Amino acid sequence: MKFKIWSVFFTGVFLFTTIFLGSLQAKDINIQFRTMEHGKAASVEQEIVDMFGKSRPDIKVDLLQGQWTQYYSQLRLAVMGGNPPQLGVTLLQKIVEIDEYLTALDESPVGNLLEMAGINPAEFDQKGWKAGQLNGKQYAIPFNYPALLMWYNKEIFSKAGLDPEKFPDTMEEFVDACNKIKAAGFYAFHPASDGPPRFWRRTWYMLFWEQGGELFDEGYTKATFNNEQGIKALQFLVDIIHKYGWNVVGADGYKQFSGKELGIIYAGNWFYPYAAKLGDNWSGAKVPKFFDKRVTWLNGHGFQIPKQPEGTPKEVYMAAMDLIKFYLKNLPKSTMVAGHIPAYKPALADKTLIESDYYTKAGKYIAAMVEAGELHYPIQNAKGSELENAIQINIELAVNGKISPEEALANAEKECNSILSKK
Repeated sequence: MKFKIWSVFFTGVFLFTTIFLGSLQAKDINIQFRTMEHGKAASVEQEIVDMFGKSRPDIKVDLLQGQWTQYYSQLRLAVMGGNPPQLGVTLLQKIVEIDEYLTALDESPVGNLLEMAGINPAEFDQKGWKAGQLNGKQYAIPFNYPALLMWYNKEIFSKAGLDPEKFPDTMEEFVDACNKIKAAGFYAFHPASDGPPRFWRRTWYMLFWEQGGELFDEGYTKATFNNEQGIKALQFLVDIIHKYGWNVVGADGYKQFSGKELGIIYAGNWFYPYAAKLGDNWSGAKVPKFFDKRVTWLNGHGFQIPKQPEGTPKEVYMAAMDLIKFYLKNLPKSTMVAGHIPAYKPALADKTLIESDYYTKAGKYIAAMVEAGELHYPIQNAKGSELENAIQINIELAVNGKISPEEALANAEKECNSILSKK
């Protein structure tokens, strides 16, 4: 009788142990996290993912980085092929172009992921949160903002007879500063980072928006930039090279600034590692108020879950949400390296971030422009990429002296209207 009792007992223990361990093994989840990061930003991203892996050994994360120029086409192909990553990122302006390949986080196949994960919309900058929406659904969780600001070399300012602690903030002050920098033997200003067409386009946007302009009408039925404000903005960009001689065609502003040859550059917050090479002889600043109001180009990065194959378990979705929450808590680490200002309020208030070299010398200016609403999102339209390409091709031709500003905007207007007219 005793043998039977012990036999039943040990059999029960065996079955319980088997089921318990089996359930633990069944909970091990593999997810792929695909991002666009490269350089130092990619390194800190890997660090955060590794930290997550140590805290959650039951979730294995395969981080795939880079290839940002092909990111969205690869995402579409992965979803269509039934093998999507379980977590990704997106520029918020791109949601309208790829929403059919994304999971609506508040209406996923397994329920409202935002509520299930305890994501509180009030903890995010509301402009970014709303930018993650489309047609009443939340497709992305904003986590940081790439934005443009002004960076200047203090040593060059001193050599040009300028106050290195005071940045030019009006058109008059800026022109005076650049002329003095040029006279001192330096390149004065590069308005387009390392020179790709998209950066010339973004600066033209800003100069146009400063005058109250909007690129398209509310319904995106036609272009509305071929006017006095648009031409005035583009003429200033052309004059930087062809009238004032502050720089030359085809220049790489990153190399000029890092080589201590350039006084002022417009570049994104991701420029910080380049500026830091100058030691203390640099500062960030708000973009100047050239025309009627101060406006900077700002976009947003958001976490998104690509559309998953039918029958994907809830645990997979929740693993992705857990990684998002962990990443949000560690955003200050990323900001201090990559420079993107957090859209997540608790991260932006982090003491370590606020006291960091990056924030005190550059980040605080982006944060101030965001707080003051001195920003403008880029094109948000299903044909946005085509429209931006049509614009930047013609902006570049004008800047390079191939066509006039009037011709450039007339051509861009015609091409954009043709794109919008197609079903």
